[in-house]
Amino acid sequence: MGTAQRSAYGAALALALVLTGCAAAPAPDPDPADTPAATDEVVEVVETVTVTGSGGEIEVALHPLVRIDDHLVLTADITAVELPEGEEFISPSAWFDLETIPGVPVAGGALRLIDATSGSIHLPAVDAAGAPIGSVVTRSLTVRAEPVRLQRVFAAPEEADAAMGLVLPGAYLDAFPVVDGEPPETEDDLALDDIDQAPVVPLESTTRELDGAVQVTQSSETLQISLSGDVLFAFGSAELGADAATILGSVVETLGTREAGVVDIVGHTDDVGDDASNQALSEARAAAVADALGSLLESDEFELRPSGRGESAPVAANDSDANRQLNRRVSLTLTTTRLSQTEVAAEGQLPPFEDGPIAPGPEGVELDLGAAGTFQVAVPSARRVDGMLSVVVEATRTDDGAYRVGTVANLSPGPWSYRGEGAGTRLYPFAPRLVVGTSALYPLDYPIGARGSDVQWRLAGQTEGRDGASGGQTLRFLALFPDVPDAETLTLETDGGSAWSTTYRLTDIPIE
Repeated sequence: MGTAQRSAYGAALALALVLTGCAAAPAPDPDPADTPAATDEVVEVVETVTVTGSGGEIEVALHPLVRIDDHLVLTADITAVELPEGEEFISPSAWFDLETIPGVPVAGGALRLIDATSGSIHLPAVDAAGAPIGSVVTRSLTVRAEPVRLQRVFAAPEEADAAMGLVLPGAYLDAFPVVDGEPPETEDDLALDDIDQAPVVPLESTTRELDGAVQVTQSSETLQISLSGDVLFAFGSAELGADAATILGSVVETLGTREAGVVDIVGHTDDVGDDASNQALSEARAAAVADALGSLLESDEFELRPSGRGESAPVAANDSDANRQLNRRVSLTLTTTRLSQTEVAAEGQLPPFEDGPIAPGPEGVELDLGAAGTFQVAVPSARRVDGMLSVVVEATRTDDGAYRVGTVANLSPGPWSYRGEGAGTRLYPFAPRLVVGTSALYPLDYPIGARGSDVQWRLAGQTEGRDGASGGQTLRFLALFPDVPDAETLTLETDGGSAWSTTYRLTDIPIE
């Protein structure tokens, strides 16, 4: 029985309706036999966003999130409202498709949810092959003048009333509505039983010193430990065995190297037996581990929270003895809040910037981007929302040239990872930085797993900083940063690092 599985990097951290219509003459009462059965299907569109890219415009009509047990279902009707000259469709793969797991793009994967309460991002659910759950299960999205209904599934937050934000290309929608009921219909079945992963991953950020400085940044740190149920317990039992003391002693040593915090202890079983018995067994095993750890830990500052998931969150298909053994486990997740102090000046002059033009953010700078055209790049304002700073960089093409396929404006700070060696991002990550005093703060990001020797990171906002436009069109690129509580204005810049990048500095950006 499949359901959402938390990512290995995840932690169990976790609009008013706008309806328009027109009056019509009343219709005669229908014959009862012709009246369709009542349904709880959710059909209202709560927000419509227009996204510009690839020389065209796409309208994204969003339905509310629908909660189904441990999942949220997002439905978006996507229509090309302006096509590039001479084209019949738009293929927005660079800014609308994104991986849940490394190397396997998900059509519409750039639509993601942020749980502001826990500071985590929810990625689209995929099956064992990495294909998305929902409609349009290809790896790349093609949008035409006729609407295509895109449906994606996410793990629901652990808190029932958690406020969810929705990330789109060029926009962040906070307090997005969550309702109960049936999601709008699609041509594809909503195969929740096929879910292999629905990752929930903590958001992180990187800060660098530029010229001596003083700042305290706060972030969430997680540690995950998985214990084999077969080593801790006899089959079907919740009584700790003879080897448990040695194993739990090792766990205590590991916890002792970390700051105290909340330890979620979750029991899991295989699918042998009925649901109720497996749920009870998983809860009893988690409680037994919590009791034992409580007696071994010297510090009473660790909060131990046992719970059980029964057979609902397997790490492998229950199709062999070996896989069932993997599913019989107790997982521990330690979540701490750490304060990392670096020498960062809260006040002081901005470091010199000689790599490109400088102007106030609302006014912007003009950039000649060669064959892609001339663009006015500006940030009218930033928005403080959900404990973050939402910054949208607007690039308006000011010449009257037409979009040419393959000719793009590059607003990335360069193709190399700002996280340094051993960390991979997309080739052109849209990662401008905020300059706070004399330190640089990079956008919020998250790991999706390893590829080769590199851990792969993806940005919480825009995932790529390249796109093309026709004369008069405005491209919008979203970057999400940790909040800087005392700041009233911001400075945003790209830091170069490659001949492929476009450098500029925008100052005095007001915060709404």
